[in-house]
This record gives sequence, C-alpha cells and structure tokens, in this order.
Amino acid sequence: MSIKIGQAAPKFTLVSSDLQQVSLADFAGKKVIIHFFPLAFTGTCTTQLCTMRDNFSFYEG
Repeated sequence: MSIKIGQAAPKFTLVSSDLQQVSLADFAGKKVIIHFFPLAFTGTCTTQLCTMRDNFSFYEG
C-alpha cells in the first residue's frame, strides 16, 4: 500500500506503548507522522529514531 503526500491515509486503530487504543481519527485536523522502522532494539532502529528526535523541528513546520 502506498499513498501520496497530501492524500488521506486509510483509517486505522492500534495499541499505543501505554496500552491505550489510538485511532488516526483521534488526530483529526492535526499533523501526524507515522514512522515505520525495520526491527526494534537494533542499531539501525536506534539511529533512525534518534535522528528523527534530533531533527524534530523539521517536522513541526
């Protein structure tokens, strides 16, 4: 599945890290970043997430 920038994402619900059910609809009208990473607890994962954290102002624009 792929979507284009500006295209509406499909509806989905998931369980958050604090075990709460979260739906994309909960963020209606807000900017949302959905980040997929290959494998938790690996060097690649850590590097990707730290880079994203360190450059978060880029995404706030």
